[in-house]
Amino acid sequence: MITLWIISYDISNDKIRRKVSRHLQDHGNRVQYSVFECRLNNQQLNDLRMEVSAMIDPETDTIRWYPLCHWCETKINWQGNGKKTDANNYYII
Repeated sequence: MITLWIISYDISNDKIRRKVSRHLQDHGNRVQYSVFECRLNNQQLNDLRMEVSAMIDPETDTIRWYPLCHWCETKINWQGNGKKTDANNYYII
């Protein structure tokens, strides 16, 4: 089952922050400077958590993972600049 995850981070080291950011961009859409929306199945989520965990310093950095149920996802709203992310950011061939 694919779930929409909101992933946010607070990373003090510029080099590590850029590395985490690039890695998250490979898995979802940036919606704020340090916030991503990623559609992940359980295996992708577990893999991504392990990969990001290996990059950060747990003493100084924070990564937060928020799952959104389908009902919650339909209630996403924003003000100002921005757009709804593509619900189908994967392709079946």
